[in-house]
Amino acid sequence: MKFSSISDIENGLYEVAKREAEIAKKEAIMNLKIQGIKENFDEQTHTLRAEADLLRSDIEAYCIKNKYEFEKQRTIDFTIGSVGFRTNPPKVALLNRKYNLKTALELVKRIFPKSYLRVKEEIDKETILADYSQKKITDGQLAGVGLKIDQDESFSIDVKWEKLNETKVG
Repeated sequence: MKFSSISDIENGLYEVAKREAEIAKKEAIMNLKIQGIKENFDEQTHTLRAEADLLRSDIEAYCIKNKYEFEKQRTIDFTIGSVGFRTNPPKVALLNRKYNLKTALELVKRIFPKSYLRVKEEIDKETILADYSQKKITDGQLAGVGLKIDQDESFSIDVKWEKLNETKVG
């Protein structure tokens, strides 16, 4: 459909809305079917998943009880797979429920001043934009520090969905 005037745009918007509404209906039907397939799959595999989880727990319990068998090698390979213990990388964690991150941060500041703290420096873009709009900073000043104000323009079509069934165009 070619448009020869701005008044032709309303017909075009109506046609866009009709097609997008039909797509949305079909997508809703598709999502219902997908949800049904997922529910059917979950129903069919629920018992199998529970059995596999129980077997995994039993294998883990045996290995923990007999951890001495893993002293020479951390992993034991079998034809179908392997079992073993992995040492995870160390991490810093809270000691107990008495502490939270805020409390720990305050204590680190007090006990280890200037150690074990990070200060993240970043450009305050919001203040730059506010100052630029109030003409407190110029394009030249921004360019001097390797920055610029960039603003794009994009075209949009917004359909008023509530009006679709009320409107007959053409």
